[in-house]
Amino acid sequence: MPRKNNRPDARRDANEPEIVDWLELHGFKVHRIGGPGDLLVWNYDSRHWVCLEVKTEKGRSTPAQKDYAEKNPDIDIPIVRTKEDALLQVRSR
Repeated sequence: MPRKNNRPDARRDANEPEIVDWLELHGFKVHRIGGPGDLLVWNYDSRHWVCLEVKTEKGRSTPAQKDYAEKNPDIDIPIVRTKEDALLQVRSR
């Protein structure tokens, strides 16, 4: 059976399902991705895709995520820790 995500470190954050459900409840299209970021969210109002990085309350960026951010300083991938924060980030873009 094929793996959903080919990254060896592809653990999903425990709060991700709640965030995905909340965004979908508010009418956004959500795709789980494997990087960069965790979620790709379609904002129907602005007609833009928004990439989000989901972290738990005490979650930290991995070395690969830090390296990506350093090499791509013009790419904004907000870190969200709660469903409310995710909704705010998507609506503001």
